[in-house]
Amino acid sequence: MEITRTARDDQLDLKLKGRMDAVWSDHVANALTESVRAGYHVIALDMMDVDYLSSAGIRILVLHSRQLNAIQGRLIIARASSAVRSVLKLVGLETRLHVGEDTARVMATAAPERPTQHVALPPAGATAQLFELNPGATLRVQWPGDSAAWLEGTAKDADCENVAFAADTIGLGLGAFASTSDLEGAAFGEFLGAGGAVVCQPADGANKPDYMLLQGALTPTVKVAYGVVCRGGFARLLRFDKGPEQSSLTLSAVIKACLDAANTDAAGIVMLAETASLVGASLQKTPASPPVVTGARNLFAFPEVRDWLSFTAEAAFANSVSLIVGLAATGSRALHPRLLKPLVLTGDICGHFHAAAFPYRPLRKGKVSLAESLEPLFESEHVLGVLHLLNDWRDPNGAGESCFFRGACWCAPLVT
Repeated sequence: MEITRTARDDQLDLKLKGRMDAVWSDHVANALTESVRAGYHVIALDMMDVDYLSSAGIRILVLHSRQLNAIQGRLIIARASSAVRSVLKLVGLETRLHVGEDTARVMATAAPERPTQHVALPPAGATAQLFELNPGATLRVQWPGDSAAWLEGTAKDADCENVAFAADTIGLGLGAFASTSDLEGAAFGEFLGAGGAVVCQPADGANKPDYMLLQGALTPTVKVAYGVVCRGGFARLLRFDKGPEQSSLTLSAVIKACLDAANTDAAGIVMLAETASLVGASLQKTPASPPVVTGARNLFAFPEVRDWLSFTAEAAFANSVSLIVGLAATGSRALHPRLLKPLVLTGDICGHFHAAAFPYRPLRKGKVSLAESLEPLFESEHVLGVLHLLNDWRDPNGAGESCFFRGACWCAPLVT
């Protein structure tokens, strides 16, 4: 099987030549998968030189057509040999695969809403699109719990606060899905919540994330030890793409674009992104036990820090999809110094972000809602892990920053 690729605008043309049987269908499947990962959601196949199509080949076409349709893309067979057309007609797929149809006409029925503004990001070739959602919308910030008491080992159950995560609530911190009234019975860990979904990875050594979704009258509720919770709406949606010249975009570059998009020096951000890699740490043990010695303790002192935190020695969760929730502010605005840390070496941008990683699936382009974008992740996939995103600036072998290919960011100015 010979496969020739030709890119034009947002469409990719694949010319196939040979037999699409059980042996060679996998090569076509790999080409289609790579094309979708590269950001092409409209793929036109020229099958004029394909002289045989088996059921294995049909399966590949159907699977990728279904995947692209789910994200408002299309797999189109622009040209087909008589042998291919005959098989597709017999199995009833001629119309579904748009055999012989004009690409522009097919895509006119699925054209996404046009963005309000196109933006060129600082890395060469990287771009972003801005969509207005609710101009004037803001996120009101609250800081439940007492981080100092937990870090010092003097926390009490009274320091916790039950927080309900409705559709208009985002947040992150240390918490637990718990109905018990005591700390000992609760599996505390780092959590993040947005769009009616909450993911928590209990620090019990199992490294197995759990989640709760807003379903009917059930509202996810977290016993928050400490963290940040924001309620309100999103003002803008930013869609970013690394472009053909970059291998990926760093977390700080995306966050800077979000602050600019929200036209503010402090923003609440929810990101859903096709992810190159994540860098950060996961909590291994809940910092609730009393200090061994009298007096204050420093959980972040070496080597004790290794008992509490597991750091990514190298970039993790490569080629995944990540749900990321957090706050960001310019260095001139200190919202809560204990929870906001520098995202860039100069300290010009600070933030606090948690990420939940899922197996890869392409994200729909254009203007999308957060709830609709989250739903398929939890319906058909499992959560790979939760990380508190941190930059590894160790020279020369540090893992650097978390990096992304493309994604969607819902953002709004913060009101404290």
